[in-house]
Parts: sequence; structure tokens; C-alpha cells
Amino acid sequence: MRCSYSFSAFLYCFSSITTSTNAFLDVQLPLSVGILQGQGQTCMQSVPNNIEPYVGPVGSITDTEGGIAIGDLSLQVSVAKSLVSQGRGLFLCIYDDEKEDSDGAVEEIIIPQGTPICGYARGYFSDKSDGDKSVGFLFGGNSANATAVFYNQQLMTLGDALLTIYQEQIAHEKEQPVTLFGHRVDVDPENSVVTVEVDEDFSSRIFIPDIKKEDEFSATSLGVYANDLAYDPDSNEQQYFENSERNNILQLVWRLAKDEKNGMVVPTWPVVVIKQDVRLLNTLPMEVGLQYGFKYWDAVTKEGVSNYIKSSET
Repeated sequence: MRCSYSFSAFLYCFSSITTSTNAFLDVQLPLSVGILQGQGQTCMQSVPNNIEPYVGPVGSITDTEGGIAIGDLSLQVSVAKSLVSQGRGLFLCIYDDEKEDSDGAVEEIIIPQGTPICGYARGYFSDKSDGDKSVGFLFGGNSANATAVFYNQQLMTLGDALLTIYQEQIAHEKEQPVTLFGHRVDVDPENSVVTVEVDEDFSSRIFIPDIKKEDEFSATSLGVYANDLAYDPDSNEQQYFENSERNNILQLVWRLAKDEKNGMVVPTWPVVVIKQDVRLLNTLPMEVGLQYGFKYWDAVTKEGVSNYIKSSET
């Protein structure tokens, strides 16, 4: 039975999508993935068993336009007409290829917090939002120690990523300061404390998805179809975040890289991960959500135009 947890090992396709791997995501899958199969056979590592099953808007397999299947997770990630919004939505369900596995049907899967399931989109940075799927790249205050990022394929805090880069530069006897795209960085090496502030003079920090037709349903671009399942026009800010905690199980995490020419730490693209441990029993697609942020919807209500999505907002 499947007990190998390399994210690149199995990315199967369905619909009209060609087979692909996750080389373009360049992130690693956590090792604590749980798959429960028939005949009492399990393949789990440190997975809690008291998680309530996720229940979301239920779609139909026949409405699926495209997507991917991640064999290591027994997970199908698909795109279909949204059940909560105009346009398309993102759906998850159990994927079970019985031809490959004779140990019985997959009955449930448990996906741990931080597991990457797809990319959000490729794109570029601008000083203005374009459309309703733009994402802001900005951090401040104490967010460096609380914000997750991918660096060197690993999920870590922004502070740890910048501290790692600082230590790498010291090891190579480079005295240049650590710099982050659109931000000011201060590193206290004695106490291992990193402070990040927004550079107010920098404006081109808004990520604009730019998806080619051939990548419309590829692993790099599925996340852009995720809607916010917490929005209610009658909710205040506190109620919005309470709704989001219940209804949105996805989160955007930036993948960072170091520009070898100038040494700056730069964002490459957002990756969609599981926000909390999730248990799936459904073989029919259920729509899943991504928090856009209260300010996003406040701008829609007051100005009729959406703000950019915040990758982290509490």
C-alpha cells in the first residue's frame, strides 16, 4: 500500500489535463499524512483521530472542468462552477485509484496542517490591484514570527527564513544586510529575533495572477479558483473571522527565494496549503474556501471594488 510521502511522487491527472509533477511548486509534503483504507489497513503517522469531518457545499463529479489528483494524499483537487459565488470554485474529495491499490477502497483521509495541495497562480507584481484575485505581499509588527513561508522547500516562519539567510551570509563571510522585497529587516543575532517592517516608499507589492490558457487547470494555478466561504454582508469584522475559522480550510503561503544577483529575498508565487488538520470522508467534490480578509470585503461593500487578498490577516 502507499506509504511514500514525496509530494512529487504521484500527481495524477483527470479530465483533459496532462500528467504533471510538482517541480514547479518546489515545496515538500509533511510526513504525517493519514490514509485509512478498507479491510482495517492503515498508513498513518502521528495523525489525530478526533477531527470532525469537513462538510462543505457538495458538487458533482460530472461538473468538474479539470484538476489534479495527488496519489500520496489520495486527494482530488478539482475546479467546477462555484456553489457559493459566481464563476468557478475549488473542490476537494477522496481520490481512489482501485487499479493501483488492491488493499481496499480509501474510506477517509486526514491531511495535516501546512500540507501544500496546489499553487495559487503564476504572475507578476504591480502597484495596483487588477481583478478580484490579486494578493498583497506585506508583513509588519510581530508577523515575522507568526507568518508561515516556504524557503528551501521547507515550511517555516518568515523570521526563521530570514535568520537562516543571515546565518548563511555570515558563514560565507558576506557582510551585506538581509533584505526582503518591499520591507525593512532588522536581525538581532544574539537573541535570534527578526523584525520586519513595511517599506512605505515601495509600492509594487501586489501580486497579479497571470495564467496561460494551457495552465488553466494545472497544479500551479488551481488555487486561484478558491472562494471565501466566510463572507456574509451582514457580518462585522469579528463575525467574519469567526466564520472564516469555521468555513475556510485553506491558506496562502508565500514561497520565497534568494535573488543570487543582489541577495534580496523575493517572493516567487503563493502556494495553497491546508490551514488546519482536515479529515475528509467525501467521495463527491466539496467546495473549500480561502480567507480573503475583512478589508477585502469592506472595500467591496463601500467602494464596489475589491481590495487585494491578504495572505495573512487576523
